[in-house]
Amino acid sequence: MALFGGRASMLEVQNRALIKSAGERAQRISELEGELQHAAQMAERLKAEVERLKLEREFYHKRALALEQDVRVVTEAAAKYSLWSQSLVRELAKFDPDGQREREFGIWSASQAGTLKGQ
Repeated sequence: MALFGGRASMLEVQNRALIKSAGERAQRISELEGELQHAAQMAERLKAEVERLKLEREFYHKRALALEQDVRVVTEAAAKYSLWSQSLVRELAKFDPDGQREREFGIWSASQAGTLKGQ
């Protein structure tokens, strides 16, 4: 019997070690499940954020395209009016060749402005 008693006590020690190890593993599994749940929640939040950012990017992309179109329209109009004003300056130069330079640069000296007021 002594032979079985030693074997039984050794099995009891091993059993306690296995129970302790199983408890530690169960605790670690619970911790990892909590981390996994937290990561899944974070992934859901990030998916929602990505979707929101995609929509925002699409909105601003469309807005940028619209603004670029507006810039093209304004640039074309500015070029058109610039050419028109240049032709007007040339026409005015035919009538007043001395004042052409001042009109081209938009410069009116005080004396010229005074002579215009006096006329």
